[in-house]
Amino acid sequence: MPQKNQNFKPFAAAASANPQHKAIKIVAGAAFAALALTLAGARPAAAQTYQPVDWTLSGGAASKASVKKYGVIAGWTRIPPLWQGDSWRLRLRHEVELAGWDVPKASDLIEFGYSPVLRLERPLSGDSGSVFFFEGSIGVRLLSHTRVSATRTLSTAFQFSDVLGVGMQWGRDARSTLGLRYQHLSNAGIKKPNPGMDFVQLYYTHRF
Repeated sequence: MPQKNQNFKPFAAAASANPQHKAIKIVAGAAFAALALTLAGARPAAAQTYQPVDWTLSGGAASKASVKKYGVIAGWTRIPPLWQGDSWRLRLRHEVELAGWDVPKASDLIEFGYSPVLRLERPLSGDSGSVFFFEGSIGVRLLSHTRVSATRTLSTAFQFSDVLGVGMQWGRDARSTLGLRYQHLSNAGIKKPNPGMDFVQLYYTHRF
């Protein structure tokens, strides 16, 4: 059984020997960086369209290979709903995530990515600061390497991230959020094998 490396490997050191996969990771990485800069640069100009940035701390565990992950997420929520009903509304938010995986049976790794998140919200009657919601997203991720055990590899550093969740917001202007998410990572068949990884995550968000 391989010994665990206590230090995260950088993305460059984990690049695949296949030129096609290298190109995918380079292009995706550039897209992520451009997106993050665009969101950061657009925030002041879009002050009336988006809420101030919120910050999330998350922790979770995978169903395979005893992997645990801990992450930090920067998020922006669009103030005008995409749809408004009598009791429910649909909102869009953007999330940029940086997470570390604790991998007992291989080297630890880093996950970085972006997800647009749709939230179906229901404000609670009599309390304008409390909101119950369901959420879902399909995003993209880059991993610093792909092996999570001696017998399990994710094949590609580029992964899709599918998320379903439920949560509650409370406090003044609903600035605090506690939620539970199920995340499935998969490369959508870009390369075999494609075993994927499934995480259950608990998270707390605060908007200052």
